[in-house]
Amino acid sequence: MTTWIDLTPRDRSQELPAAIEREVSPGQYRYVFEHEGEQVNDPSHDVTGQLFVSPRKYGFSIRGFQGGKTAWARDFANGTMLLSSPDGQSHVLSPRFPARIVFLGADGAILQDSGGERRVARESSEFVTVRLTVSATVDLNGESQELARVQIMRMLDVALAQRMLPAGSDIRLVDHTIEQATVQPDRRTPSSDTDFSQLLDL
Repeated sequence: MTTWIDLTPRDRSQELPAAIEREVSPGQYRYVFEHEGEQVNDPSHDVTGQLFVSPRKYGFSIRGFQGGKTAWARDFANGTMLLSSPDGQSHVLSPRFPARIVFLGADGAILQDSGGERRVARESSEFVTVRLTVSATVDLNGESQELARVQIMRMLDVALAQRMLPAGSDIRLVDHTIEQATVQPDRRTPSSDTDFSQLLDL
């Protein structure tokens, strides 16, 4: 288990708002807080859970911890919330991986650790492969078909790499592969061939 000992101990002001303890399943609790009238579950995203943002938006700042660890941190009346990389070592977050969210009680006890929750979830995970067939019509505007194929593949790859599923979804996209991409002419493309039989009235 990762231990969190702040390199610069702080006095917690009594005027700080309290984080809200919310039961998400029987016996399992998660700490959230209010920001501009909305509850924030994951400070690495906006309130919709769709857009990746800096925790600084919610009043977090970077702190150092023993062992060379860094994390985004914000104090509340009833504890401190931390955000770090999944391994708990760095404050550098990525939209490709869920941030590790830890809530420490006023006495330093770990009351929530999303890293531990994910470990439990992985033990009971059931994996499936979803295969999709996607057709995209492209106006080449003088470019080659190969360039169109490459750019559409890249666009899909980037979109899937974001792994942004709807807010509230428990599904987690683990990885993806684009297996095949082919180019076919569209029926709307006018033919450049001249039908000489019509000109000769044949």
